Amino acid sequence: MKKPTLLLILIFCSGGVLAQVNIDRIPLGSGTPGNDGVENAVEWDLNLYHAPQYMPGHPTASTIFPRAISVLCMEKETGLHCKGYNWLPEMGRTEYLMIRPMIVKEFPAQN
Repeated sequence: MKKPTLLLILIFCSGGVLAQVNIDRIPLGSGTPGNDGVENAVEWDLNLYHAPQYMPGHPTASTIFPRAISVLCMEKETGLHCKGYNWLPEMGRTEYLMIRPMIVKEFPAQN
């Protein structure tokens, strides 16, 4: 009787780990440079994820201090689908740029 209960507790507690987070690849921003599609983001900490990104002019000359930016995400059957971002100087130079998903019902229309 204890084993099924323990299994249910473990599944419930690991719910955040089971969700997949994908972010759109943008040529000068989120995702592996030179590729189309989406990039799988790996959970780094509670509600913080990391995916490769391109930081123009600063490929390795950056601080180790991580930074986090919020990105809009929609819930899909496979997990979260997040809008990609273009890297901007005000985001700061950093070796590790983390994303923080902000769940929305639908993405805003682009003009």
